[in-house]
Amino acid sequence: TAKIIGSVLKDLAMCNEADTLPGEHVVECLCELLNSIGYTLETMPSGKDALVQVCSRLLDLKQRRDKRGKVAYTKRIQFQIQDLLDTRAAGWTKKVFKAAAKTKEEIRNEQDRESKSQSAGKGVDGGSHVIAGARPSYLTAGSTSSLDGGAWQEVPKAVRR
Repeated sequence: TAKIIGSVLKDLAMCNEADTLPGEHVVECLCELLNSIGYTLETMPSGKDALVQVCSRLLDLKQRRDKRGKVAYTKRIQFQIQDLLDTRAAGWTKKVFKAAAKTKEEIRNEQDRESKSQSAGKGVDGGSHVIAGARPSYLTAGSTSSLDGGAWQEVPKAVRR
């Protein structure tokens, strides 16, 4: 449930221990986890409360300095935190540049859209926007199998001779 996931996120971010800093690998895992489930978690009341706490803790960690005045985390982790916060601020939409196999019809439709965008004066960036952390459609549709998209099928028994 969202309550359990929220408590795990708070433990990873060490929300109750403001003086201690989680390791870089923990912050990186936390960012990846939130990118995967953030959208779904934010739709639930108890999940949203935990998300607000964890994101404010991440913002604090990003700006945190150690006793000598040096930043506590590397630039890579700081940018990963900022990317997560930006994704959340944009309603969990994220631009992806993955190339996937397409049919000829899909390519034609995409070309038509791009040419219409260019003629309207909009730039074409080659990426597409997806909702990060959205629950997969095969889970929400009530399907029991992600591969065949349908229910279980009975396999006839072989007759022995």
